[in-house]
Amino acid sequence: MHWYTLDGKPMHYVRARNGFLRGTTLRDARALNLLPSVSEVLAVIAKPGLERWKLDQSILAALTLPKRTDEPDAAYLARIRSDASREAREAAQEGTRIHKAIERSFLNRSYPDAYRPHVDAVHAKLAELFPGVTDWQTEQTFGDPRGFGGCCDLHSPDTGIVVDFKGANVGPEDDKRLAYDQHRQLAAYSAGLRLTLREGANLFVSRTHPGHVRAHVWSADEMQEGWEIFRAALHLWRCMHKHYPGGEG
Repeated sequence: MHWYTLDGKPMHYVRARNGFLRGTTLRDARALNLLPSVSEVLAVIAKPGLERWKLDQSILAALTLPKRTDEPDAAYLARIRSDASREAREAAQEGTRIHKAIERSFLNRSYPDAYRPHVDAVHAKLAELFPGVTDWQTEQTFGDPRGFGGCCDLHSPDTGIVVDFKGANVGPEDDKRLAYDQHRQLAAYSAGLRLTLREGANLFVSRTHPGHVRAHVWSADEMQEGWEIFRAALHLWRCMHKHYPGGEG
């Protein structure tokens, strides 16, 4: 779980009594008046597609992992869960590496040559979608007094455009739908950064086909819809967890 201070400082970890860092808990957040991340707030909304995919991975793992002789059911289930999550874990790790390379490119810092195709494709896609925008800022954190915090992948202060990068196993010939409800996240970033609500874009950077990027641009009206949904989710999150950082409003 990710948490932020009211002034936007990340507080994903706190120091335990033994001196080591540990993940911040809801109890810590209550004591320190921390804000939940945008992703944490949106987790209160069911995602049937994601849950179906997780179930499919578990079924496939069970089909390829026969039960060992005298293996307890609990141990067998643990092996299935571990195997089912392996693909998602590996994909997330590669997505993080790609994301870091893109971030460093906007900061004019070096990054591994292996990710140059990903980076170049992202810059080309942004120039195609938003010609003339040159004031991109990356990884801007914020704390919103309405009760949430976050970190935006990329935004343009002058235009109000916000952008989020997501890794995807997608190729040039693949026409599967990738954009569903991400305008909720983008709208929350826009609001948290105190931007005028305008367009938002998701860039899906291929993990399997370096140099391929798919994009989806959300209109200002869609972003407004996303903001209303996020506000409802935030109210639900605060009521469920009985945690009201920034006040009861």
